[in-house]
Amino acid sequence: MKRFFALCGGSLLVVLLLAVAVRAEEIKNKYFTLDLPPGWHVEISQELGEEDVLVVFFVTDSSRKNLVNITVTPLKEHLSAKEMCTILCDAQKAKGVHIGEPVASGESYVVEYSQGETSGLYYFTVTGKLASSVAFTGDGGKELLQKHFKPVDPKLFPASF
Repeated sequence: MKRFFALCGGSLLVVLLLAVAVRAEEIKNKYFTLDLPPGWHVEISQELGEEDVLVVFFVTDSSRKNLVNITVTPLKEHLSAKEMCTILCDAQKAKGVHIGEPVASGESYVVEYSQGETSGLYYFTVTGKLASSVAFTGDGGKELLQKHFKPVDPKLFPASF
């Protein structure tokens, strides 16, 4: 009987250790929470508190084909999501990135982009004095946002990805 409990206890300990090992890393800031699952890591995370600017860049460990870039910035002047989309897309075009036509998606605007073999989507959203841009590549980036992204203010980000 003691041996049975020792085996069960040992098995339970292994299960608990495995559960801890595959637990998602929680990324939390004043704009969103994201449960970063295994296989993903934060490449860049910068918060400029005085200006309320946030830049976070996530990548998969196994492949750089799945990327997510989230930026939040204050607006010095009133811009619509479409105006912000046009300004930022023009800047990307100047860098050689192919940019599709902006399409309304709820209160946000979305465009397809590609450079070389990499392609993805850019979302632009404006609320009050803040703006966000969310870019991702690969099905993994989209899945990460759909399953694990929780905005503090849902109006600051697209309603769906």
